[in-house]
Amino acid sequence: MMDKVAEIDLWYMKQFARFLEKMEQTKDVDGHSLLQNSMIVYGSGNADGNRHTHVNLPVILAGDGGGTLTTGRYAKFGGVPMSNLLLSMVDRLGVSGVERHGDSTGRLAGI
Repeated sequence: MMDKVAEIDLWYMKQFARFLEKMEQTKDVDGHSLLQNSMIVYGSGNADGNRHTHVNLPVILAGDGGGTLTTGRYAKFGGVPMSNLLLSMVDRLGVSGVERHGDSTGRLAGI
């Protein structure tokens, strides 16, 4: 069963990679790629599908957020809520007045 799950996960990752490649190849109105002007979250709501845990979620944040993200790296954030990432993304979109989201405990520094 684990081999089948790995095969399915690999298929989804290949599709995600193709999507990102198309985003990189497509120019936005400002001349930058769509990927550079985007923030795309890809991951799972469960870290362990058997136990349905939602800590240590494997998440990819792709794109450059219009130059607001530090890209090309792996980062660990020590079990902070996923909603902290979402708050930090909202800030980069220029949205003001959003103080909390779900179980957030603050903004995620260093993205």
